[in-house]
Amino acid sequence: MPSRAHSTSDSRASPAVPVPALPRLVACACALIAAICLLGWAAGIDSLVSVFAGLPAMVPLTATLTLLASGALTLHGRGADTRFGPALALLVTAMAAAILLAHGSARLDWPFASSFIADHAGWWRLSSPLTAAMFFSMGISLLALPRARHVQLAQWLALGVLSLAALTLASYMFRDTFLYQSLPGSGTSILTALVLILLPLGALAARPSEGMMAAVAGHTPEAQMARRLLLSAIAMPVLLGALVWLALHFDATDTETGIALLVWGIVALIVASTWHAALRLNRADAARRRAEQALERALDSLREADAHKDRFMAVLAHELRNPLAPIRAAADLLRLPGGADAAQQHRTAEIIARQVETMTHLVEDLLDVSRVRQGLIAAERAPVDLCLVLNDALDQTRPLFRQRRHRLHADLPPQGPVVLGDHKRLVQIVANLLVNAAKYTPEGGAIRLALQVGRERAEISVHDNGVGIEAGMLGRVFDSFSQVTRTPGRNEGGLGIGLALVNSLVELHGGTVSAHSAGLGLGSTFVVTLPCAPAAAQPDAVAS
Repeated sequence: MPSRAHSTSDSRASPAVPVPALPRLVACACALIAAICLLGWAAGIDSLVSVFAGLPAMVPLTATLTLLASGALTLHGRGADTRFGPALALLVTAMAAAILLAHGSARLDWPFASSFIADHAGWWRLSSPLTAAMFFSMGISLLALPRARHVQLAQWLALGVLSLAALTLASYMFRDTFLYQSLPGSGTSILTALVLILLPLGALAARPSEGMMAAVAGHTPEAQMARRLLLSAIAMPVLLGALVWLALHFDATDTETGIALLVWGIVALIVASTWHAALRLNRADAARRRAEQALERALDSLREADAHKDRFMAVLAHELRNPLAPIRAAADLLRLPGGADAAQQHRTAEIIARQVETMTHLVEDLLDVSRVRQGLIAAERAPVDLCLVLNDALDQTRPLFRQRRHRLHADLPPQGPVVLGDHKRLVQIVANLLVNAAKYTPEGGAIRLALQVGRERAEISVHDNGVGIEAGMLGRVFDSFSQVTRTPGRNEGGLGIGLALVNSLVELHGGTVSAHSAGLGLGSTFVVTLPCAPAAAQPDAVAS
């Protein structure tokens, strides 16, 4: 198929990309100008071929070049039609080169060239040398534009044509000057200059993310800064030049003063715009540094979380393995020949039950932490007597206190306050705090459980005379899977989730929990504050 053959004939051509709307709009506008000009020549309407009487007109050959260049720009990047775009661009380049050759031959006084130009007047008049040179450059630009490795060359050529055409258009303001005689005076019309401003703009916009346009297109801070600087560099000298021209035109100043004011005005504006750009770049750089610091902190947090995970997995394996050793020993004992007597069987059963209960509590704590993190635990809102909660927690933990020979003192009022909450979860909160105090208090220590009632809030405190906590570690005791080392070389076991679970459950009840310690070896105190139930709920406080 022809289209497939073309696609493989030039592997250096860049793949077709969606062309922005601006190049096609520019091409349509240029084609419309050229068509109106041709209509003016055909109908003999001078106002359609020249903006003002007496000024150079757009000749039909220039209009033809405009139509061909507009077609090449329109067809750029349109898949199967891409091969027609370069063909039109090549035709523009060849025609412009032929016009330049004809003008060059005439300057060399070749007889046939002079007669050729003289014979082709009116409808067949040649474009001016300046116009032909700009269309020649524009044709090469349109030829190079579809190729990825030549995009920057195409853009530089388009920018050169744009600059020269803009200067030509501005030269119309300076009649009877050398600049006017050199540019528009050679036969380049206002319409031609306008077309040769629009066509390069379309070529520059055709590949905005490639070549030199990548530095000014896009939404990055660098591109925005480049656009502002370019706008300042173009607009400020033009505006100052226009002001000086008006001042000279109306004899408001002399030429030397006008030139001096123009130079110093441009210098001042360039310094101001550069300084402003430097300030913006400094702010952008400061924002980048802050973002990098935030990223580094986030990476540190991730590394710390990964380290916590590794430590947690090691502790979890250790905690799950510890109960298995007594269970395995009990199983081996039961398998002995002849069996065991009734008393031995009872002791073995107690060992197995105790270790299974330890593993059950461990798994339940893990599940509770997972549910809290996923938001699957919702505290029931029912009136609960805190004295009943504390007594139930004491009943659960007394075996541990007896095992470690701790002295336990409970300071509870005769009539407990009522809170709205989940009795089971509140017992879990207090029991975890008591277990934590028992673990980190040497055997034979003293632990005190107290309940204080205020007008709107109730305060539960668990105080021990254990190993204490360093001041710098108080803020981390409620982190998940984190165990704060309270004494060097001492490992009390556990997964480091008990206090994290306490914190989450207290928050579910609308309360707060805090840790206090005067330092290592000076004991610690954990305080839970819960809001009391409204007065209307007080009589129904029978939840157990």
